[in-house]
Amino acid sequence: MPLEAVPAGQASDGRGLVLFVPTIAVPGAPTAAELNAGTVKPLTYSLVPDGFRHATTENVINSGRYTLKQILELPGTVADTLEVQYVNGSPAETSLTEGVLGFIVHRLGVPNETAPAASQKVDVIPIRAGVQRKVAPTANTELQKVQKLFVTGPVQRDVAIAA
Repeated sequence: MPLEAVPAGQASDGRGLVLFVPTIAVPGAPTAAELNAGTVKPLTYSLVPDGFRHATTENVINSGRYTLKQILELPGTVADTLEVQYVNGSPAETSLTEGVLGFIVHRLGVPNETAPAASQKVDVIPIRAGVQRKVAPTANTELQKVQKLFVTGPVQRDVAIAA
């Protein structure tokens, strides 16, 4: 058997975009117009380096059988959480006021300066913004806030932007 070929990787630097989008008519098919509207707020460079914390947990259903020594597994419910951390005075702070509803759109693999366009893949996360909490200041750091964004509906993963 021949050795496995090493696939080419892609650097993540400069290839991640985070947007706050107030309105998306069909979250499973956001349009380029919706993602480029004047009401959309780019948040990417408001965030600190580890400031976009989207996690997905898939629960397990244990499935036993009569006299079977092994427990089988089935996929269970899925839970998404999202927390952001950003510098004070940034668009994230002014856009994500407590209680605001909208969508966080996350795109990877495309240069940041490239506008959202048809066929690009994005995740669409419906949110309600929680309380903006101050991060304790430390030497040689910027003032920051951290905020829970409550996931309010199904997360759309790797959906193509419609024309």
